[in-house]
Amino acid sequence: AFGRQEVIGKKQLKPYMARKDGPGLVFFFGHMAALGLTGFGVHLALGSWWIVPAIFLHGFVMAFLFAPVHECSHGTVFRTRWLNEAVYWVVCLIYLVPPTFFRYAHATHHTYTQVRGWDPDMMPERMNLWHYIKLTLGIPFWTRNFLWFVMHPFGRIHPDQRYYLPEGEIPKAVREARIILLLYGGVAIISLYLGTWALLLYWIIPRLVGEPFMRWLRFAEHGECDEGPDLRHNTRTTSAPPWLHFLFWNMSYHAEHHLCPMVPFHALPKLHSEIGGQLHPVGEGYFSVHHDLLGKITRHQGVTWKEPVSVAE
Repeated sequence: AFGRQEVIGKKQLKPYMARKDGPGLVFFFGHMAALGLTGFGVHLALGSWWIVPAIFLHGFVMAFLFAPVHECSHGTVFRTRWLNEAVYWVVCLIYLVPPTFFRYAHATHHTYTQVRGWDPDMMPERMNLWHYIKLTLGIPFWTRNFLWFVMHPFGRIHPDQRYYLPEGEIPKAVREARIILLLYGGVAIISLYLGTWALLLYWIIPRLVGEPFMRWLRFAEHGECDEGPDLRHNTRTTSAPPWLHFLFWNMSYHAEHHLCPMVPFHALPKLHSEIGGQLHPVGEGYFSVHHDLLGKITRHQGVTWKEPVSVAE
């Protein structure tokens, strides 16, 4: 990936890269408070039909935990390293992703953004409506995660995923997967012993029903952006209301994040005000972006129907 030097120099970028503990703590505890509030809503709705919207709302807020998972994987949320890693583990356990494996997969996405055959998060070639529905429902996401959780504890890494995990990190990933499997297994056994449905009602079901919200939002990040390694054109920033910026930890400023991934999330709005005009045209809103995406998908048009750009180009 390239393009940062054409937009902002190192000296100009340096002030934005300062790490702080304060903003991360505010966003983390604010997010946990929102999650606790929606969880309490599920409790109040037990025994009534209000349980359905309550679980969907709880799942909606839980799905946004992808944001701190993503930010902590970069190691930029906190100035204090152990604090970053502790929060990373907490949110990964709730969000159901293995920390080390996700970190390397996401680093590969940044290294080869929108380069077909190398970027693990690429949209399918010749994108159609079924692809759109399947991706929005999170089917590929859950399939990949299921493989992680059933294969890694036994030292097996899927061949399609092995290229982005360094050989020396495999023992760490396997050990981590075993610890996570023991933790999840222990929680499940305790729940069965106590005869409680709390695990399903407050975590598993909301986690499953909430993921499509996150998949839908993430479509806008690279959907119908140029295929190729130029960071000025292969990623989209999307306008969003303040409440979404908070729950999403400013991830809507995605073009700025890809251009300068070591800039902490709290500095992205300010960075956007300086360089946003030089990047991919800002999406007017998520509904507007998806309206455009669906139009191109149903007409079999857009970048996924063009010849991909190779790494050499």
